[in-house]
Amino acid sequence: MAKGTAQLHMQIGRFRVNVDRMLARWGRSSAVPLLRRTLPPCALLHQVRASGAKRQKRPRPKPLAPVELTTKPRVLSPADLERLQTDAVEAYAQSRSSIKRLEEWGFSLVALNLLCDNLARRQGTANAAPHATPSEAWTWLLRAWAQSLPSHKLHTFASVAELMSAYTQQGSDALHRACAQSFLSWLRQAWHDLRTHGELPVTSLSHVREAGVHVELIQTITNLRTPTLAYANARSLTRQIHLHVGPTNSGKTHGALVALTRARTGLYAGPLRLLAHEVWERINHGAVAADIAPRACNLRTGEELRVVDEYAGLVSCTVEMADVTRSYDVAVIDEIQMIADPQRGFAWTQAVLGLPAKELHLCGEASAVPLIRRLVELCGDELHLHEYERLTPLHVAPQSLRGDLSRVERGDCVVAFSRSGIFALKELIEAKTGLHCAVAYGALPPETKSEQAKLFNAGKLDVMVASDAIGMGLNLKIKRVIFDTLSKWNGTERVPLSLSQIKQIAGRAGRYGTARGTEETPGGFVLTRHEDEMDTLRTALAAPVRPITHASIQPMSRQLEDLSLLLPRVRTRTKHRRLKTRQDYAVSTLYDDFHALANVDARAFTLADFDTQQAMSPIIEQRGGDRLTHAEKEKWSNTPVNMRDERAVAWVGHAIELYARGELVEFEACARHLGTIEAEQAVAETMAAAQAKRDAAGSTAPAPVFAEDDENVLSIHTLMLLESLHRTLTLYLWLGFRFPLAFCFRQDAEARKRRAEASIHFCLEAIRVRRAQRLTRLGRRDEARSLLQKHLPHMGRAPLSH
Repeated sequence: MAKGTAQLHMQIGRFRVNVDRMLARWGRSSAVPLLRRTLPPCALLHQVRASGAKRQKRPRPKPLAPVELTTKPRVLSPADLERLQTDAVEAYAQSRSSIKRLEEWGFSLVALNLLCDNLARRQGTANAAPHATPSEAWTWLLRAWAQSLPSHKLHTFASVAELMSAYTQQGSDALHRACAQSFLSWLRQAWHDLRTHGELPVTSLSHVREAGVHVELIQTITNLRTPTLAYANARSLTRQIHLHVGPTNSGKTHGALVALTRARTGLYAGPLRLLAHEVWERINHGAVAADIAPRACNLRTGEELRVVDEYAGLVSCTVEMADVTRSYDVAVIDEIQMIADPQRGFAWTQAVLGLPAKELHLCGEASAVPLIRRLVELCGDELHLHEYERLTPLHVAPQSLRGDLSRVERGDCVVAFSRSGIFALKELIEAKTGLHCAVAYGALPPETKSEQAKLFNAGKLDVMVASDAIGMGLNLKIKRVIFDTLSKWNGTERVPLSLSQIKQIAGRAGRYGTARGTEETPGGFVLTRHEDEMDTLRTALAAPVRPITHASIQPMSRQLEDLSLLLPRVRTRTKHRRLKTRQDYAVSTLYDDFHALANVDARAFTLADFDTQQAMSPIIEQRGGDRLTHAEKEKWSNTPVNMRDERAVAWVGHAIELYARGELVEFEACARHLGTIEAEQAVAETMAAAQAKRDAAGSTAPAPVFAEDDENVLSIHTLMLLESLHRTLTLYLWLGFRFPLAFCFRQDAEARKRRAEASIHFCLEAIRVRRAQRLTRLGRRDEARSLLQKHLPHMGRAPLSH
C-alpha cells in the first residue's frame, strides 16, 4: 500500500511541477491556483497517455562546423567605426528604452527644466518651454547631446583601438554603453556649468546640485575600468605568475600541484567540485608525486566543507570559493581558459587579479597566453611561461563508424549531448555488441560519475557513454573517443561545438598512464559516428585555437547595492485600497542598468552575462517580493539552479517563499508535491526488500538481482526524479552556507543526499539487471550472466529471475 501511494505521488508530481513553473512565471493570480486545485491527476494521466502517438523517425540533421571555422574575426576600418558610432548615437538618442531608464532614476523635473532652459540660451536658440513630464525633458536633452557631438566622435568615446576591441567582442552592446557613458559625462558637465555659472535662486540651486551629485555617483559606481585596484592585498605583492600551457594530456597541471604540496600554505582552485575533490584526495593520500608525503588538506566547495585539520595550510576548492582575502605561498588555478566564459569567467578573473599568493600557477590552454600577459602587466607582476607537449600521440582515425554501432570496441568512449541520447546509445551498443556500458553526464551526482569511471577503468565495464562532462574532472582509460555528433542542443537551437570543446573532449583519448594493458600501444584515436563529420573533425583538431583576448568581469555585490540605493523606491498599491507598500526595484532591473551603463576597459575585459540572475529574478520577486533586502535578493539570484529542471525551479521558489516569511527552511517542506522524495522512498523500499531477500537466500549477489520487476519504480524516469532530488539537496547545502540561520538542517540534508546517491547507484544497477532478466526470458541466459558477472564479479550463482 505504501509503495502504491509513493508511485501515485511520483506520477502526480510529474504533472504538478509544470503548474508550479507557471505559478513562478505568472504569479499567484486567483485563476491559476484554482486551476491547479481542480485538475484531477488521474484525468491528466489519462489525457497524456491517450494522446501519446509514436514519433516519426526524423532524418539526421545536417552537420554543423565550429563557428571558428566558418566565421572570420570582424575587421573594421576607422571609416566603418565612424559610421557605426553615428548610427549608435542616433539610435541611443531616439531609444525609448534609454528614456525609460533615465526616468527610473528619479531626477527632479525642476532640475531637468532648468538645465534645458540654460542649454537653449547658451546655444542661442529660443528658451526651451517648461516640460510637463520627465520623459519630454529627457527627449530634449538626448537630442541636444547628439547635436553637440563633434563630427569625429572617436574623441568623445575611447581610443580607436579600444572601441574596435569592444565592438569586436560585444558588438552593438559596446557602442550602446559607450553612448551611455558619453551622455552621462556630457550631462555631468552641463549641470556643473549651470551650478557654477548660472544665476539661480537658492531653492533651484539645491535641485541642480543634487542632480549633479546623482550623475557623478552613477558614473563612479558603474566604473569598472580598473578592476585590479579592487584587490589591495594582491597589489601589495610582486607575484610570480607561472603560466603552464599545453593540450590535454600534456602534464601541465602536475608541476603546479607539486609546487603546491611543497608549500607551507597554498590553494588549489578548479572548475568542478569533482576536480577539487580529486586534488583534495591526492594531496591527503600523498598521490601527487612519488617523493611527496601526504599533507593535510581541507576541502571547500559551494555545498561542502571538509576539515581534515583545522590548522592545515592547504585547501582545495572550486574557483568561486577561492578566498582572495587570505595570503598564500602558492596558489594554483586550473583551466585558466575559462576566464573568458560569459557565465562563470568572472570567478577566474577575480582569482587571477585578487589572490595574494607569492607564486600563482595558472594551468590551461595556450589560447590564454596573450590575455594573461596583459593581465600580468596591469597587475605589475612577473610572468614565467611553461609550455608542454602532449605526452602520448593523438590520431584521427582513417574513417568513422559509418553509423554502425556494432563497430564500437572495448575501451571506447562514445560522446553524446543529451541524457536521452546517452541512454539510447547505451542500449543500442549493448544490444549490437554484447559489451557493457558505463554512463556519465552532467546531471549525475559527482560521486556516481566517479563510481562509473572506476568501473570503466577497472575493466568491469567495457564502454563509456558520456556527455561533454568527460572533458574535465574524470581520468579515464579511453582508447578511442567517438563523437555521436559535433553539435548539441543549447535549449533553443542546435549549435556546433567550439574548437576548444572538440579538442578538450578528443584529448581524453589515450591519456598518459591510463593504458588498459601492456599490449596496447600508447596514444589514442578520435573519430565520429557518421562519415560526413570526419572532415570537420580533422579540420578542427588541426586548426589553432583562437587566442583569448578578454577576461570576463562582473560588478561586486557592494556596487550593485550602492546602485540600488540611487534608484528611488516606488510606491505600489496592494489589494487593500488604503494601504501602500514601498518596493525595491527587481534584481533584473539593477543588472539591466549596470549592463547598460558599465564603463569597462575593453582592451582586456568584457562584461559577464547576467543570464542566470535574470532568469532567477522573476521567481525572487514573485515569491519574496519586498520582504527581502537587496543583498538577500542578490544572493538568491546567484543560486546555481538548473533552469531546465522544472522540479529544481519549483523547489527554489518554495524555498524563497519560506525564507521570506522568516521561517526555518526544511528541505521536505520545499519538496512537497514534486514527486522526488516519494521516488527515493519507493526505491529505498525496493532496495530494502531486495537486500532482505538476498540475506534470506544467503547469497552474495548484488541486491538488484532480488528486486521486484517493477518498471514503475526502477526506470529511467525514476532515475530522473532521483537526479532532481540530488540537485535540490545540493542547492539546500549551497544555501546553507549563504543563509546558515534559515537553512540550518544541513545534517539532515547531507544524510538524505547520501541516501539519494545510494538510490541512484541502485537504480543504475537495477536497470542493468532488468536487461539481464529480459535476456534470460529470451533464452540468452549465458549472455545475461556474463553481463552481471562483468559488472559485479562477486555475484556468484545468483538467480536471474524470481
